[in-house]
Amino acid sequence: MKEENINKLNSLFSNLKTEEEKLKESLAKKKSEEDLFVEGFKTLCRNLIDPKMQEFRRMLKENGFGCKITLNEENKNGLGINSQPNIKLQISRNIDSNFYANDKFPHVMFAADKNLKRIAVHQDTIFQNGTGNAALKEQTYTLETLDEENIEKEILHSIENILTNK
Repeated sequence: MKEENINKLNSLFSNLKTEEEKLKESLAKKKSEEDLFVEGFKTLCRNLIDPKMQEFRRMLKENGFGCKITLNEENKNGLGINSQPNIKLQISRNIDSNFYANDKFPHVMFAADKNLKRIAVHQDTIFQNGTGNAALKEQTYTLETLDEENIEKEILHSIENILTNK
C-alpha cells in the first residue's frame, strides 16, 4: 500500500478514536450530572419534603384520614413517572386503611426527572371506585426553586383537590 494511503487510513482511525473518546467523556459527564441531581433530590426529600408531608399527615390523621408516605428509588425496569425517584403522600378516607394491600389511593407525589433535571408534582384525586383525575401539574421545579413554601403550597393544593375530589 502506498505511504500516502497508509497515512490517510491512520489519520482516519485516529479521528475515529478521538470521536469515540469524546462521546465516552460526554456520556460520563451526563451520568455524573444525573447522579448529582438525584442525590440533590434525595437530600431535598429528607430535609424538606418528608418533614412537610409529616406535618400534613399528622393533621389528616387527627381528622380521621389514613395516610402513608413513601420514598421510592429509581426503578430502572419501569416506565413513566412512577419509575423515577419520588416521594408520595397517599390519603385514604379510612384511618385504618391497609395501604399495603392496595396501592391505588389518591396522592400528591414529587418526582425527579433526572434527564430534564426538573421536579414534577403528580396529583391523583381518585378514591377507589370513584371519579377524579390523575395528572402531572403544569408547574415544575428545579432543586433550587423547590423551597419549603412551594412544597407546602403544592401539598395543600393537592390535599384540597383530593378531599373535595376535583
